[in-house]
Amino acid sequence: MPSLMINITLIADDNSNLAQETIDSLQKKNTPLRIITSSPNTAFSSPLTEIMVMDLDKDILLSSLFERVNEVIFFPQNGIDKLREFMNNNLQIGEMILFDFTIANDNLRTIWGAVDDVVMGGVSSSNLILRDNKAIFTGIVSTNNNGGFVSVRSKNFIPEWDLSPYQGIRLKVKGDGKRYKFISRCESKWDGISYCYSFDTIDNQWITVDIPFDELIPVFRAKTLKDAPKFDSNKVYSLQLMLSKFEYDGGYNPHFEAGGFSLEIENIKVYGKLS
Repeated sequence: MPSLMINITLIADDNSNLAQETIDSLQKKNTPLRIITSSPNTAFSSPLTEIMVMDLDKDILLSSLFERVNEVIFFPQNGIDKLREFMNNNLQIGEMILFDFTIANDNLRTIWGAVDDVVMGGVSSSNLILRDNKAIFTGIVSTNNNGGFVSVRSKNFIPEWDLSPYQGIRLKVKGDGKRYKFISRCESKWDGISYCYSFDTIDNQWITVDIPFDELIPVFRAKTLKDAPKFDSNKVYSLQLMLSKFEYDGGYNPHFEAGGFSLEIENIKVYGKLS
């Protein structure tokens, strides 16, 4: 599985002595780094360091530059104002991008996969398609064979993510009027306790969905758990999106319809960074 470092420091390297000293100091502290540089330095090589060779003044900037970045260090150079403006236009104060789906890449295809009701004998099927500057969670959901749910889920993050500096998850999605679930987990078990939040979409309209961590409901196989611990944002193991005919505790999704569905996702962020 590809590396999914979290809380990365992004450094725009200008090849100055100060930049080299800063990078060296952060590497000695085992700080995850993403270095933008026009002349790669083999001395930067490290399991916790990503090198991105680009010319800030000429190359097209992508929001994926800021995936899982929680701190940015600028050194004066051509193009630095362009980078700063791009960051300000793509991120609100207190946000961090977890997944940016505007650019398709093999990392995203490897990380996300379908988990449908076939695991319980159903016949539904789904996929996460990356195209046209977005991901599309789509497929066919069927109630045959006592089924009725589809989902796409990330592989477990190793090590688990610490999202405790933030207040919640923020989704930018365009749906089909159906109700979906966002799900996360605080343990590595595949079929352990999940923490759920249901949200409604507006047909063919982009919306932002804010999901406070303290409103995630502990659930096991669609049954709420009264005595389970609250969601622990210190150790986040996976993320998941689901369409299900089931709500919780025997209730039904009021906006469920069998058949085709489509949920477009531009990005997944965390928001509300605490000072």
